[in-house]
Amino acid sequence: MDLVVTFTSPNDGGREHLPDLGNGLYRPHVVVDGRPRDEYLGVQFIGCSVTPEFGVEVPVTVRLPYEGVDYSPLKVGATFVIKEGQKEVGGGRVAKL
Repeated sequence: MDLVVTFTSPNDGGREHLPDLGNGLYRPHVVVDGRPRDEYLGVQFIGCSVTPEFGVEVPVTVRLPYEGVDYSPLKVGATFVIKEGQKEVGGGRVAKL
């Protein structure tokens, strides 16, 4: 699945440092806008062709790692926040399934 994401800067309450978006180790949750705020969907970032910067849209590829989880809210055009625990660290939209 291809997403376009933006990470919030540390000055605005985001992460201190940007994660590596291509090595498969970054596994945050996304919460789709318009869905219950406690409906966390785990994703695994597996690809990024550019160097990310805070506040700049970044195209990424993610894998949906969990069987039995209903990922159907992640449709093309769906917007979401990126969460690490309770902390919102960014947001984005689904570009391609």
